Amino acid sequence: MMPQVCARCDETTSDPVVVAIGYGASAGGGTVYACPDCAPTFPKQRDPFEHSLPDRSDPVRQRR
Repeated sequence: MMPQVCARCDETTSDPVVVAIGYGASAGGGTVYACPDCAPTFPKQRDPFEHSLPDRSDPVRQRR
């Protein structure tokens, strides 16, 4: 992976970790990177498609 700038400490890292994906309607999205030391300080990002997928554990929904 190419070196990236950490979103928390602004240092360049050769081992970037993806900590967020930005979504945008007109401009598209962007990837937010952090260095391995700062990555654990970012909150877990919510999956925007989590509730739009069918619940595979519900047998009633599987028959529809």
